[in-house]
Amino acid sequence: MTSRKTIDEIFSMSERELLEYLKETDNVLQSTDSIQIKPFEHGIKALYYHKDSPKPFKTRVYLKNVENTDSME
Repeated sequence: MTSRKTIDEIFSMSERELLEYLKETDNVLQSTDSIQIKPFEHGIKALYYHKDSPKPFKTRVYLKNVENTDSME
């Protein structure tokens, strides 16, 4: 099993590396599922899809500079 990566390590990965990492570390993923990576201004979203489903069943979000943001109240 692959060890968990830090947020800095995740942001330094290529899309292919990130996909492989998510496939290795996420025990929810089935062999027929797919993952779509969506970069956005403040981070990366990983959307998990079941085969032939138009809506994701899971979303993971990695945010840049989380320690520097104000908490939401």
